[in-house]
Amino acid sequence: MNPLIASVRLFSSIALTAMVALPCLVLGLMERAGMHKSGKRWLAELQSRWARWMLMVLAIELDVVSPPHRGVSIVSSNHLSHIDILVVSAVFPSRFVAKSEIQKWPVIGWLASMAGTLFVRRGDRNDVPRVVREMRATLDAGVSVTFFPEGWASRGLRVKRFHPGLFEAAASGGFECLPVALSYSTPEGTYAPAWTVAWWGPVPISKHVWRMLRNGPVRARVAFPSATIQRSDRKELATELQALTQQLFVPLRQAPVPPPIQGDPSPDEDRDVVDA
Repeated sequence: MNPLIASVRLFSSIALTAMVALPCLVLGLMERAGMHKSGKRWLAELQSRWARWMLMVLAIELDVVSPPHRGVSIVSSNHLSHIDILVVSAVFPSRFVAKSEIQKWPVIGWLASMAGTLFVRRGDRNDVPRVVREMRATLDAGVSVTFFPEGWASRGLRVKRFHPGLFEAAASGGFECLPVALSYSTPEGTYAPAWTVAWWGPVPISKHVWRMLRNGPVRARVAFPSATIQRSDRKELATELQALTQQLFVPLRQAPVPPPIQGDPSPDEDRDVVDA
């Protein structure tokens, strides 16, 4: 993509984010003031609209290959990139669960907080019961909850193990779960989406976004089964959802590899480094 066009898309996305900041603040204050059900629903819908607008601005085409899903559920997705939240939110208005480190990110952390993101302290098992309670309250309010149970973003070779901890809300509350498989593709002849879209190495996010914009356009594929899953055991639930996601998943193209930038891992590595 022409650098000028990439720059325009980048600054347009920043402007669009600034436009939704005030509504997010108002709705967030309403939710905290006690308007829990309506506040949560409006925040989820605003976030979904913003995500669809952002995808258009960033030249990311949404390809939903499954029939539309209706109803409130726990949405579990494989994890590949910092744009996963935009893609999933554009299809499923919901409240996201994310690592607590994101809360400290400039601007993005504040926006995520105002949008009602539920932050979990990674590696702190004592924090899981609090998050599970909040998830159940959100589902009871008629709002879906989305999280990435792999925990780490990958280069897109396969779907990795789903950690069962946050599935406790679904198992104990009898809520339905919907597995979602995300994949990304770029035009043949361009650098591989495993590097330009997937964010699995310690590359600064600003540098990675710029590389993605320079090597677009991007097609985001979203696939999910026609029926949801309910189980009373969280480990059984996590295992079954991981297997279903793997069946729906299309691996990312791995070559050609672009010129390296700061933080790029070796092309021979298959590791989970970044929790985007």
